[in-house]
Amino acid sequence: MLRIVGRIQRRSALLWVLVLGASMIGTAAGVASLYDSPDKIHSYAQAVTSGNALLAINGKVEGIDSLGGVIQDEFGFMAAFLLPLLGIALVARATRREEESGRLELLLGGRIARHEPTLAALLVATATITVTVVLFAVGLAASGVPVAGAVLYALSLGALAFVFAGLAALLAQLTQHARGVYLWSLLVLAASYVLRGVGDATQTWVSWLSPLGWAEKAAPFGDQRWWTLAIPVAIGLALGVAALGLAARRDLGSALVHSGAGPQHAAAPMRSPIGFAAWIHRPAILGWLAGGVLLAGMMGALSQQLLGAMAGNPALAQALGVAGGRPLDGFVAATQLYLAVIAAGYLVQAIGTLRAEEADGRLETRLSGTLSRTGWLASHTLVVLGGLIMIVLGSSLVLALATAVSVGNMAELGPTLSSGLAYLPAELVLAGLALALYGLRPRWFAIAWAGYAVVTFIAFLGPGLKFRQWVLDISPTTHVGNPPLGAVQPSALTLMAVTALILGAIGFAAFSRRGVPQG
Repeated sequence: MLRIVGRIQRRSALLWVLVLGASMIGTAAGVASLYDSPDKIHSYAQAVTSGNALLAINGKVEGIDSLGGVIQDEFGFMAAFLLPLLGIALVARATRREEESGRLELLLGGRIARHEPTLAALLVATATITVTVVLFAVGLAASGVPVAGAVLYALSLGALAFVFAGLAALLAQLTQHARGVYLWSLLVLAASYVLRGVGDATQTWVSWLSPLGWAEKAAPFGDQRWWTLAIPVAIGLALGVAALGLAARRDLGSALVHSGAGPQHAAAPMRSPIGFAAWIHRPAILGWLAGGVLLAGMMGALSQQLLGAMAGNPALAQALGVAGGRPLDGFVAATQLYLAVIAAGYLVQAIGTLRAEEADGRLETRLSGTLSRTGWLASHTLVVLGGLIMIVLGSSLVLALATAVSVGNMAELGPTLSSGLAYLPAELVLAGLALALYGLRPRWFAIAWAGYAVVTFIAFLGPGLKFRQWVLDISPTTHVGNPPLGAVQPSALTLMAVTALILGAIGFAAFSRRGVPQG
């Protein structure tokens, strides 16, 4: 079973290790070259510790006045997002998705016990996390971080991924579809981020309720509390053991939490291609929308505190990359970039669902009637784009309202909404890339996730680490113009929209001609 799961996961696991390792090593090397003296590190520490608002966003970094502390602060948001996704993605794919497709039933028809696929998935995920941890520790140590701090920081991030791997394994027994595993896992991640932010901002015990808080409390560059690693390891093991117990007892193909028998006849919307596509993509839309709304609401509520901190410490604006112009515009621009990355992640995942529909055999059934290939792909594309609009507008509206209430100025509503919409062409470039890869060869779809990781890395860390302009230009978000702080560049937006259309057209044309199913 280990060999089977390893064969299923080898490409995904390798991609995760390479992307995460490159992100950490790139961040560490960039920070080490940029903050190459104690004075520069001290200036950075003074800037980012002004007020509680930044604690809620990036977390409380003990030992911030050190090279390792600066690296932890810079990599903090990406780590809080990507490490849990590592554990969730690897386990969900090897458990509930395999069960949905019917392949697991064939395996269990032999001598394999019911719990062994889940156990193998957890072991493969743990091995991938271990390799990532080793790469993290080596990269940090090579950048000049003390070995003990590098090892503890890498282990704390690995333990965070381990918790969410155990959570995904348990949810695979509770929910009936892989998309349900992703939905509830992402909701738990969003709640963990909020709990950690509230606990750090209020300096209370609330952060101890969050897995993100456990990773933070290890204080790898401060007091170095090695014992805190026992908490996520114990919780992850408990979740994994519970998942194994349920997998050994429940009926194959069932779930412990389900909605019961469905209606006798399908509702009218479900009988149309677009209605059925909306039903398939609804969990992903709701999950990513919840994440965007929670982030926007928290950032907006803290806007007044952050503006006050920037007013008292001009170096803070420079550290956040929002120097120049109105501080409020800079704050909105930085937040909209975070929301744009969330929306782009939704697009890649949603289009990746099409590959699952094909691999699991459901696409052939849909195309056996009067529905054409183009009609099927077009209906899903329209629903995915509709979900994108919902996520962008919903998150931007919450950000605008929360910011307006915090600063007492409703005039920011229009600029905040328009700045969110300005990122649509950049997000659509990633959607076009994902569609082109799916249409040409579904096996290549991992390239879309790799592209998303590169865009995320450059968007979050590129300006702060003073990347060369040609490196920044690789990310479509760079060409938007940083609204409302900077001017929107219509020509760049038009070019990106045309690029997205061309990539999408390539995907449609290739899909209409290739074999179905195709690996």
